[in-house]
Amino acid sequence: MSFRRALQTMVLPIASLTLCSAAWAQTVTPSPVGVVDLQASAQVEVTPDLAVITLAAERSGADSASLTTQVSKTLDAALQQSRAASGVEASSGGFSTQPRWKTVNNQSQRDGWTVRARLILKSHDVAALGKLAGQLAQQGLMIESSGFELSHALRVREETALIESAIARFKAKAATAAHALGYASYTLRTLQIEPVQGQMPQPRPVLMRAATAMAAEEAPAVPLATGRTPLQLTVQGSVQLTR
Repeated sequence: MSFRRALQTMVLPIASLTLCSAAWAQTVTPSPVGVVDLQASAQVEVTPDLAVITLAAERSGADSASLTTQVSKTLDAALQQSRAASGVEASSGGFSTQPRWKTVNNQSQRDGWTVRARLILKSHDVAALGKLAGQLAQQGLMIESSGFELSHALRVREETALIESAIARFKAKAATAAHALGYASYTLRTLQIEPVQGQMPQPRPVLMRAATAMAAEEAPAVPLATGRTPLQLTVQGSVQLTR
């Protein structure tokens, strides 16, 4: 191979490498200057406004089909009574059929079935809900738990206020950062609003079944009480500082 041809063979790969390096350098975006990542939060304590009581209709016996019919009738009657009460939202919960067992000669044997269905009651009127639950307990339903939760309207109202407060704090932080770093102002690059976080009070277990039936007006009301629950919302994003 001549010296000229050998030289051309070496130059071509080097030239190709140089062109590729130049093209790669043109595609690399330099890191932005004057960009600051920020995060801000807002908190509030809210009193839950929706009382919730969970009741259950339960029957045990040998014939699961008959038990299911009994529980369904009891639940339907309770639903109708609850929906007739002013300001009460009533819905059915889980429906389950479980075997019962007994031990004979150290061996487990099925001893029938237990059928259970739940009734969930919600209302802003705490006194009315407690009275209704007491009446249903006298009619054969068990009260499993009671508690409170935020209604949709209250959650939306508090979330709106938290967003406004958190963004105001984010903007204040951005202005402070711009001033501290010698910039005149800033422009928003990205902003993300996190979901509202809060620890709702856990439902309080209640075991109540009437020993004897009594008139509806004499049935004791279920006591209900609530406290305040904290809510927090966080926003995070980045700003471009400007001269």
